[in-house]
Amino acid sequence: MQYVLWTFLCLVAYCGGLVILMRVTPHLLVHSFEDGIFMGWAVLDILGAFLAFGAFTVTYGLFNANIPIKIVNFLMLVGVIVVAVRSALISFRSATQPKTVRVSRILAGSYGIVLVLAALYCIILLFTA
Repeated sequence: MQYVLWTFLCLVAYCGGLVILMRVTPHLLVHSFEDGIFMGWAVLDILGAFLAFGAFTVTYGLFNANIPIKIVNFLMLVGVIVVAVRSALISFRSATQPKTVRVSRILAGSYGIVLVLAALYCIILLFTA
């Protein structure tokens, strides 16, 4: 019963992390990177990534890397990739809007690319180990 509870909490944390990533990243684009509010939004964005990757890590370790859990973790990582690519594209495409800051757009887009690379690396490790 405890494994079911841990899995449920991990899925809630995963969904919460993805929602945080989708909602917070557009707020980074309108503030300069040296503003305190930008740093607050960036902390929330990093927290969302921690929640998403933490859920993957806990379920992987909890079930000792069984094949069905590897498939679920693969799907979770694909979800992270989709959300990170979406946020990176939004960050790099918003040059047409007058209120965005160029450096903040580059930083937010680069963060999305790093999340994609981290998720791809985890996928590779998931099936090679």
